[in-house]
Amino acid sequence: MNTIDSIDLIYRNPNIRGGRPCVVGTDLRVLDIVVAMIFDERTADQLAQDYALSMAEVHAALSYYHGNKAEIDEDIREDIRIGLELAKEGWGRPERSLSSRLRHFMQDEDLRSAISEAVLASNENRPALIKALFAKMDALELGAHEGIVEQAHESSE
Repeated sequence: MNTIDSIDLIYRNPNIRGGRPCVVGTDLRVLDIVVAMIFDERTADQLAQDYALSMAEVHAALSYYHGNKAEIDEDIREDIRIGLELAKEGWGRPERSLSSRLRHFMQDEDLRSAISEAVLASNENRPALIKALFAKMDALELGAHEGIVEQAHESSE
């Protein structure tokens, strides 16, 4: 008689990330891993490093995706639709992917807290928090860009 083992590395909670499937011990959605793999062309090793996950967690998320592809693909389409609506309103910087920007900003403790707050917010509060987060990221990027330009100007004098 065979015993079927289960790998319990993916969970759902209606109060976390809108009930979408996440990696156990995190609020990282399966679709976040899939999007980074597909659109940012990240390998499993890179995903594990980017998100501080074990290889088992990355592969569990990818396996979950392949077993529930229609559902996760629909979630991805919905996230893209929301992103396009936000872009039409002038939020975000199209020259860099969101996951690339978030990886960069996860180094900043204040932004890491703001990202977590936006992720954990209720569906009705999430859009306002995301807009505020984009504004904060844009301001920091603009400030960094201006600082580089200023340094270059000073060094040429």
